[in-house]
Amino acid sequence: MSRGRSIALVGLVAASAAAALYWKTSRDVEQALATPPPDEQLLQFTALPHGGATLPRWGGSEVSAVALSDSGLVAAGASGVYGSGIAVDSGLPTLRATSLAAWRGRLVAGLESGGFYRQSEGRWQEALSGFGTLHVRALAETEAGELLVGAREGLYRTAWGATRLVRLDRHPVRSVAVGRGFVLAGGEEGLRRIAGVTVETLATPDPWIESVALVDDVTFAVTAGGLAQGRGASALVAVRGGEDVASGVALRDRFVGLVESGDTLRRFEASGRFTEEVLASPARRVFSVGDALLVDGALGLRLRRRDAWVEALPRPDALPWAQAHVGALGLLGDTLVAGRFDGGLAVAARGSARLAFAEVPGSAAWGVNALLPAGGTLYVASLRGAARFDGRQLVALDGPGAAFSLAQTPEGVAIGYAQGVLVPGQKLLSAFHGLPGNQATALAGGTSLFVGTPSGLGAIRARRVEWRVTPGEGKLPHPWVTALLGQPDALYVGTSGGVVRRLASGRFEPFVDTASYTIAAGALAEAGGRVYLGTEGRGLFRLSRDRARFDPVRVGLPSPRVTALLPAGDVLYVGTDEGLARLSLTNEAE
Repeated sequence: MSRGRSIALVGLVAASAAAALYWKTSRDVEQALATPPPDEQLLQFTALPHGGATLPRWGGSEVSAVALSDSGLVAAGASGVYGSGIAVDSGLPTLRATSLAAWRGRLVAGLESGGFYRQSEGRWQEALSGFGTLHVRALAETEAGELLVGAREGLYRTAWGATRLVRLDRHPVRSVAVGRGFVLAGGEEGLRRIAGVTVETLATPDPWIESVALVDDVTFAVTAGGLAQGRGASALVAVRGGEDVASGVALRDRFVGLVESGDTLRRFEASGRFTEEVLASPARRVFSVGDALLVDGALGLRLRRRDAWVEALPRPDALPWAQAHVGALGLLGDTLVAGRFDGGLAVAARGSARLAFAEVPGSAAWGVNALLPAGGTLYVASLRGAARFDGRQLVALDGPGAAFSLAQTPEGVAIGYAQGVLVPGQKLLSAFHGLPGNQATALAGGTSLFVGTPSGLGAIRARRVEWRVTPGEGKLPHPWVTALLGQPDALYVGTSGGVVRRLASGRFEPFVDTASYTIAAGALAEAGGRVYLGTEGRGLFRLSRDRARFDPVRVGLPSPRVTALLPAGDVLYVGTDEGLARLSLTNEAE
């Protein structure tokens, strides 16, 4: 064999070996990537740090879960965790709770924002595991004293004192029921029966499972198509009379279902027979604790006692809505007005420390974005357009569609729409007239009318566009302007990427410490001589006394997602996606 042929052969062998190695490495990488993460992770409970003084707070009126702890009945929902032996301001990082259980007599709660927590010696401990943040929607204790955690990410189990969290199933869970030697878990992707390491899907008329319960050996499941039942591992079939059942629980030898309208309870036997009870006031949910039946509705949490419904727990002061996502805040005289992100208005007299809210009737406003007092009335910008509220009646105003912002000008009120800014005199200015965009997401009055859009900042004077700033100029930290605050010597501009200050000279000064913050819509305000800033997920900030940076205000808010700010004398009202808080500007403890 010639030397050239030998070299070629060696090269061929080397190339083949390299190709084989590359193929094996690629296969190993693919297999590693395809291999699911381990179904068991380390678990520890860590005491929560003190998060600052908890402010007076008003959440929503909805109850999501109830439990019987060593101290008595406890409820969890849009006003937090409260009841016997526990205060509303219990130290949890956010207000709205989605799930609750008593584990060995101690409370365990899941929060809307994610995570679950165990109470120990009067303090909450956060559950930390290798599975990351779990969005828990169901909690239950087994006969063996284990804790079942049903989350959007799957079903999990841990034992008391254990250092491991085991994943039993990866499908999302909304409800669980504990049987002898097995667990039923239902969610958006069907009903699952887990017995040891065996997991099987039970056939149901509809895959969406809202709630599941066991009555002896009969499974009841509320699906999107109504109530179904079955025995053992057999398929579930629709139940006569259960077509409009929206949720339900097991109570002794019956399944108690709440119909979609909320005005009727139906008690189903395993045989399929049922009886009805018409409620005096519609309910949102039905619960059972031991042999007790409870419902939650407009009258609060009620307990069935013999032939009457009585108050189960005093409800904390709350906004009148089930979920309290505040979209805007305003004042009309001594009346505090709250606008709902996905609803209308609620009012409360500020003279009382308790703030008893009442809902404003009328459909002229829905999805409230901004509120502004002017001329003895309150202007409302909402997804249904602009409206005026005089304290009694809500009246729609003519306009081109959804309204997003409001500002007072010397000539009257300017309204920001998706199509542009309607200035006093009924002239609509838009990108056609020189603004950097059409949708007016933020407005601020002054010597000029400042206009924020998703693509920059502009100014209007004498019904003409005076100047504009566009993304290519690099003056704004982000082109989407979300909030504006005019001050005598500067304009503060909140964007989806931080805050910048525009001086009277026209120079822009960025606050580099806010570069990673998304400023909430309309969440810039001056209170007590300081500028306050609300962020999406980072909480509340205040401009330092030297006006060089924004420092965090370390107080216990309903949620770190601040959605509205309203100065009112010596207090600052802070709206969030989970409720309302009141910050005293004279009390340093708050």
